[in-house]
Amino acid sequence: MNRLLTSVCLVLGAASVQAQTAFTTRDSVDINNINAMVLVHGDMWWNPTPGIQQPHCFFPNGTTKSISSAGAIWMSASDSGGQLHTAAQTYRQNGNDFWPGPLESDTLTYAESQKWAKIWKVNRSDIYAFLSLTTRDSATVPGAIWTWPAKGNIYARGAGNAVLTINTDMAPFVDINGNGIYEPALGEYPDVKGDQALWWVFSDNGPTHNESHGLPLGVEVHAMAYAYHRGSLIDNVVYYEYKVHNKSANSYANFRIGQMADVDLGDYSDDYIGFDSTRAVGYVYNGHTADMQYGNSIPMAGVMMLAVHSDTATVGSGSFMYYNNDYSLIGNPSVTPDFYNYMRSKTRDGQHIANDMTGPGSTSHGYGSGPWVNFLYTGNPAVSTGWSECAANNLPGDRRMIIASGDLKLTAGSSMTLVMAQVVTNPDTTHACGDGHFGINDLLTVADTARLVYGLGTLPEAVPTVAHLQQLTVYPNPAHDRLVIDNATHNITAGNGVVVYNAMGQKMMVPVTAHNGKYEADISTLLPGSYFVHYSDGYTGGSTTFLKQ
Repeated sequence: MNRLLTSVCLVLGAASVQAQTAFTTRDSVDINNINAMVLVHGDMWWNPTPGIQQPHCFFPNGTTKSISSAGAIWMSASDSGGQLHTAAQTYRQNGNDFWPGPLESDTLTYAESQKWAKIWKVNRSDIYAFLSLTTRDSATVPGAIWTWPAKGNIYARGAGNAVLTINTDMAPFVDINGNGIYEPALGEYPDVKGDQALWWVFSDNGPTHNESHGLPLGVEVHAMAYAYHRGSLIDNVVYYEYKVHNKSANSYANFRIGQMADVDLGDYSDDYIGFDSTRAVGYVYNGHTADMQYGNSIPMAGVMMLAVHSDTATVGSGSFMYYNNDYSLIGNPSVTPDFYNYMRSKTRDGQHIANDMTGPGSTSHGYGSGPWVNFLYTGNPAVSTGWSECAANNLPGDRRMIIASGDLKLTAGSSMTLVMAQVVTNPDTTHACGDGHFGINDLLTVADTARLVYGLGTLPEAVPTVAHLQQLTVYPNPAHDRLVIDNATHNITAGNGVVVYNAMGQKMMVPVTAHNGKYEADISTLLPGSYFVHYSDGYTGGSTTFLKQ
């Protein structure tokens, strides 16, 4: 990643520079164990300032050790006439598809984008302090709350204190009097998640659309990055929520959205990647037992897809693909079809990836003569017979991965939401390929914690921590009509504390009863497949998967 960042060079005339130069505005979610930078152009995890272009996704917070070097959401679809539309960011060496600001007309101008080149940052403590005020004005209210870019806020200010006139729904807020207008002087405040949140807006039809080289989709994206600080596993999670509004006249039948992540774990050149398809988490681990940044005690990091839903439907992850920092068939994307193909489990030339892993020592590169698959390297690397880079004995390298949704219908004027989470384990000696005690269970535990907290909607204010999730014991597994949850021993309410979700994260209407000190779920109405079962009393919880026959 560093090599690409330091090689960025734009050869433009003076007028062209003024019209197209990207903004370096950035801020970080930095309240917990991860210090993750986000940028106003929709990319993240690096510092775009000329001369300082370096990764900025530090873990542990307070160090310069990094678990990612760049990332961005990707989108692609075909319109009714078969024309390909894409929107994506990588490292800005080719250009920008996204620009800060809402899409109030067909095209977002540079002047308007410049006003919106701002990220608003709010801590939960700021809101508590605001609520305790007896006088609320520009002198007493924190700037982000006073200038919050919400509908009708006469005090809304953008970059350089530019006046923002906002007549449509923009940043969310608590509307005390229900008039649809944000009025901080009356005690209204940002409606944010987590203990710290960043909010910004960007669109894909701005001054340029020259990263993916495809036609713009005509979408406006409201983004919120947030995190909790509770002294437990949730401190190893950052959430990213994207609300996408289709402002174009096009209706897309095969719209896909996902996350590209250049998951450089310490040294960028020695990484392996994998995917847990049950949890929709793509992860990175070291290909060697030592790393230049982390030494012998190395974390595992991942990016997971928590929710994908439109106004009318919910889908799960549709593909997991990766590419290398080269120009091979699985190398850096350079033309429009590359982005489209990578979001559909295909190589740059349109080959669908195949599972050609036949055992340890295979030379699989993720495509070949085996059966087609949508998810790459789904085997647990701790198991020598699984389909993993570790078992395949691949050459470690500079990996970039893409988790994409299944196809969605995104009609003209409609909206959809994508929620991702960044997860990381504490550093450990057993997180590298080649270690005799290699395991990924602690990463999956962090992922389950992220999913549980997201499912709760928020953490109870009186609860300072979220305890480590324990692994639930369920039987029989596979199950047919009845599932017994054996060790959910906390004082929870049957039917509320125990919840079953399908693989797409949808809550299943499953009756749960207490019986002989255990909980029993009636799963007779569920379709065959894989499911999650969670329990929580708000203080602790547990999670596992089961198979319905």
